[in-house]
Amino acid sequence: MKNILYKVIVIVLLISSCSISENRPEEPFEKEIQELLSKMTLEEKVGQLNMLKGLYSTDIYEQNTDLNEAIKSGKVGGLTPYTDLEQLRKWQQTAVDSSRLGIPLLFSFDVVHGYQTMFPIPLGQSCSWDLEAIENADRIAAKEAAASGINWVFGPVLDLCRDPRWGRNMETAGEDAYLSSQIAKARVRGYQGTALSDTLTVMACAKHFAGYGAVEGGLDYNAVEVSERTLREYHLKPFKAAVEEGIGTVMNAFNTINGIPSTQDDFLLKTILREEWQFKGFTVSDANSIYELIPHGVAVDRREAAIKSFKAGAETDLWSEIYIQELPKLVEEGIIQEAAIDNTVRKILRFKYGLGLFENPYRYLNKDRQKKTLGQLAHRKASRELATKSFVLLENKSDILPLDLSKYRNIALVGPMNDSRQFRDLVGNWAARVKVEETTTIINAFDERVKPKVNYTQSAGCGDWGKCTELEIAAAEKVVRQSDIAIVVLGENGYSSGESGSKTDVTLPGNQEELIKRLAKTGKPIVLLVLSGRPLVLTEIKEEVAALMLCWQPGTEAGNAIVDVLLGKANPSGKLTMTFPYHQGQIPIYYNHLNTGRPQNGPDDKRWGITKYSDAPREPLYSFGYGLSYTTFDISSPILDKNQMSMSDTLQIKVRVKNTGKRKGTEVVQLYIRDNVANVSRPVKELKGFRRIELDPNQEEIVQFNLTVDDLKYWDDKMKYSIEPGEFDLFVGNASNQVKHITFILKE
Repeated sequence: MKNILYKVIVIVLLISSCSISENRPEEPFEKEIQELLSKMTLEEKVGQLNMLKGLYSTDIYEQNTDLNEAIKSGKVGGLTPYTDLEQLRKWQQTAVDSSRLGIPLLFSFDVVHGYQTMFPIPLGQSCSWDLEAIENADRIAAKEAAASGINWVFGPVLDLCRDPRWGRNMETAGEDAYLSSQIAKARVRGYQGTALSDTLTVMACAKHFAGYGAVEGGLDYNAVEVSERTLREYHLKPFKAAVEEGIGTVMNAFNTINGIPSTQDDFLLKTILREEWQFKGFTVSDANSIYELIPHGVAVDRREAAIKSFKAGAETDLWSEIYIQELPKLVEEGIIQEAAIDNTVRKILRFKYGLGLFENPYRYLNKDRQKKTLGQLAHRKASRELATKSFVLLENKSDILPLDLSKYRNIALVGPMNDSRQFRDLVGNWAARVKVEETTTIINAFDERVKPKVNYTQSAGCGDWGKCTELEIAAAEKVVRQSDIAIVVLGENGYSSGESGSKTDVTLPGNQEELIKRLAKTGKPIVLLVLSGRPLVLTEIKEEVAALMLCWQPGTEAGNAIVDVLLGKANPSGKLTMTFPYHQGQIPIYYNHLNTGRPQNGPDDKRWGITKYSDAPREPLYSFGYGLSYTTFDISSPILDKNQMSMSDTLQIKVRVKNTGKRKGTEVVQLYIRDNVANVSRPVKELKGFRRIELDPNQEEIVQFNLTVDDLKYWDDKMKYSIEPGEFDLFVGNASNQVKHITFILKE
């Protein structure tokens, strides 16, 4: 009897304990959030969903709202402030002291590759394949943004891009889903750190969800037509990685996917983001994208745009003011449930509490901290180092680089951007709050580090936008003839890429190719440095130059980073993360394509009726993963710990890497696979791992990779993520087209 009574008591206590546990807050601050929510009017709740501009307007986004009055009435949840810290403090004070409930504002900003200290453009950063350095770059960007009052950044950009015509590929990590996913995680860690309550971190936002990098014709804002398999295999993977890393917010894309605007795509926003990935943060529309349902032709007016967007899962409204105008009426009409608005408001308040804004609304608004933080020497040093790692050496005939200054009496330095501090020329687009006057130009670096040792003469060669007059070309020719070697810096200026920067012609702008060919006729060796925000067609000019190096747009320390590599203080180790086409007619071109039924067996295969162009090679000019060094490396054939693996096994792959040259250098060892026979056609290669390894001359090291069955899975014909037994090719090398091969079998 006592045992029975004891068991009853235990059961009752357990039930009681479970009941208490269920009633406990699941997250910090839930009690405070619920109390605050209970006090809010419907208009104040919708106000938290309303994200406005601050003192900034364009012909696309006209905002006529009295901002101070809107803040006082609790109708603003956050601002994107294109202004100074003192104005932010005034707005925050208005929200805290003059609104009924004193709810602090979020301050957001596009921080894509730095805040004041600019790092290389993200596409350039990705070519470093250095996750630690990329994470550190965004940690510094977060510190500088947070010191300037920003607590929410619109970054990282996680779109996958296979088309260099699209201007915004400069914001991405390139064409590969695996590498982009690893970079996505690094960037989330960089922005958000380990705790949002740390005033050195900011809340991050993954954008643009989803498929934006696949716009037709490379035309910004254009339609996207992709299969669900392509969407899941490629475009969604970096976003999933960011969600797994704990990113706070996700931004809807502008584009339609298969006819449905991303802003109202409940398959994306509910089925995938919420149900499959269990995303706990909140979503934000891209600027005005809720309104843009009307020109997309899926909403008749602002009211319908509000209904479709909010019901699909677009939770906050950036700049269109549609939610604040329409949602209260829709709740009163019973079309939108107030409980759904409550759920979104909880998420927003949770982040405001988590950021410490209720504890101290001014914790990000400290002028002394801003002054001490922005542009620190340590920040510039990190930018310089990452820039040198992002440069990709494409050609180096007769090992002309690095320059041995003792061999030359006179150097010609040619290029319109060598002495430029024009906004974006050296730092690239999306340059946040850069101080262009503090950019180290190439002339600055030459004056300090080259001129004391050897004479150099500068000539522009071209004017703005790559337009070279006959007088400018003739002047450059004269300077080159009088010199022993020419360092020529050409490419795109920073306005040529970025949002609304789509182009049909991705050769060197203007008549820069003519300039190169004319300079080459002088007989003097030409070292060409290309500044660019996208892959360019360099087929003709590569034959004219002794060395060719891609420098992207390097950032605040552009000049010093370039001279570091020219003089050999830094050894280039960058590897391409986007394929460079041989001809524009090949676009879109990418390494992990599918085979056709009539594949070409190498560039020398001349058979009739195979997949090829009749007027150009099928192969690109420079493949994904390609990049030279000032030293050389030997990578052995891969060795497996077993030739067959089961579904529960881990396959161990080892290669020996040796520095066979005379300089210390870094190699990026790359692992690819191919599923030879599958349920659906699979890519000819897929990146599944990489290692950056630094070696002294004659030093060698064993590099190990591990593969599990999860690395082999794909989306099959029933759209299930699965795998079947069979034969796989495995490749290891230092570029997607420079690999050594072995085969293994996956068993049941």
